[in-house]
Amino acid sequence: MIGAGLSGLVAARDLVASGLEVTIFEKSRGLGGRIATRRVDSTVIDHGVPALWSSGPLAELAAGLDEAPLEISLPVGDSSGAPSSGPRPLAYPGGLTRLPKQLAEGLDVRRLVRVSVMRASGDAIELGDEQGNGQGAFDGVVISAPAPQAADLLATLDSERARAGMLGAIAYEPAVIYIAGLVLPAHPPWFGVRGLGDGALSWLGVESAKGRPAPGGRVPVTAHLNATLSAELFDATDAEIAEVVRPRLVEALGQAASDPAWSQVKRWRYSVPTSRVPFVDANPAGSAIVVCGDAVADEPGLDAVLESGRRAAQRIAAT
Repeated sequence: MIGAGLSGLVAARDLVASGLEVTIFEKSRGLGGRIATRRVDSTVIDHGVPALWSSGPLAELAAGLDEAPLEISLPVGDSSGAPSSGPRPLAYPGGLTRLPKQLAEGLDVRRLVRVSVMRASGDAIELGDEQGNGQGAFDGVVISAPAPQAADLLATLDSERARAGMLGAIAYEPAVIYIAGLVLPAHPPWFGVRGLGDGALSWLGVESAKGRPAPGGRVPVTAHLNATLSAELFDATDAEIAEVVRPRLVEALGQAASDPAWSQVKRWRYSVPTSRVPFVDANPAGSAIVVCGDAVADEPGLDAVLESGRRAAQRIAAT
């Protein structure tokens, strides 16, 4: 298993449940991909996916784990401030990474290993890392990395050049997320707002609404720039990004938001694919190398990403 994001962890769990031995290679320290959490200012901030939602396959999976997510009591609003209808937001007080950490329990996860090459070795597939070290030979491989990274890896096998070209053609929107601690006169009456004001912020969320502390009255917030601004400002300095975000924070939260107690910027190069390849096209029947994740999911969203992991496990188990 290459990648310990949601689809990779789900595929690994399903394969282990079917009686197979699975090794997961993850290039970073964390698990979960964009289900990401960091500790700042004695509190916890989800700086990727802002929340889970109370219906669908992912909510059902999370509800069956030892620690289930909690419903956020404050509403989600639209750009007019009106509460939106639909599923309720869910979160873990200790951070959304509680979900991938639970999914990984009992699995063989090898972190800080970036697999960069595949070699055919008889009926097996040998994996190597970017330092030139061999990582073992395997009967099957599931790649859950973003499409450009999956394409680079597939291209190391002559037999996979066509699939590499298919996935390499998929572009991603980047995401720029500004996080800050704001000393506000009152806690906002909502958990989050979509499409704020002029639409420059696709999401403004209040992390303390998830049952987390606001140390010294510093309310932790996350502001997601829209896709256009994220692309324009991806390589900008943190100060330049702050100049764009802070007037919008003032508009939504008042003048106190103009002077954060602290702030940081998180950048995601591979946030959302701008197109997708159907799972069946990306994965020829009988192949021992299967690709899953957002680029081959049937539709946007974590539920579809989860389902792609389950389909990958079914393909590998059947070969």
